[in-house]
Amino acid sequence: MRSFRSLTREDYAEVKSRLSMEKVAEFYGYQVKRGGVCLCPFHNDIHPSMKIYPDDRGFYCWVCGKGGDVIRFTALLFGLTDREACRKLAEDFSIPVTHEGETYRERRERQKRQERHEQLQKFRKEAEKILSGYRILLCEAARDPSSAHFVEALQELSVVEYRLECLRENPAEYYADRKAVRKLGEIQKRTAGWNK
Repeated sequence: MRSFRSLTREDYAEVKSRLSMEKVAEFYGYQVKRGGVCLCPFHNDIHPSMKIYPDDRGFYCWVCGKGGDVIRFTALLFGLTDREACRKLAEDFSIPVTHEGETYRERRERQKRQERHEQLQKFRKEAEKILSGYRILLCEAARDPSSAHFVEALQELSVVEYRLECLRENPAEYYADRKAVRKLGEIQKRTAGWNK
């Protein structure tokens, strides 16, 4: 990464005001559970020990003691300086910040990252809708042994729940798996003709 001298205090304030800690944690693959806790990425955490505070007051891990705001979280997560982390957040979430001195190549790379981010967000939303809808249909069929879909429900319910979990934990990896994306298309066709 190049040096970002062009970031201003206003840019930092803009990034912090637009992004909630929960949104950032989930975007980077950490599922925030009820009560605002999630697995801490800064130590080998097996029980959620990182608190995501409401009203965008940041995060704190009770085990390793790491804490801060969205910028500090991103800096620690990716091994960046606060300036680089602020820039990464601005680019990942398409927040306009000062781009003085940016070369054509840097501007084009930033635009490509923004397009990829938007494409991934669209995919995640559509995929979650397809899988959640299929899960609901399977749950209904599993409750009724006389249903034509009863056996399918017993076989596929845990698979669909696993797919949903994978999608929520790492949407980029799910999107890159062409076989999984093809399967989404099959599921969508399957649910369209569910009651026929």
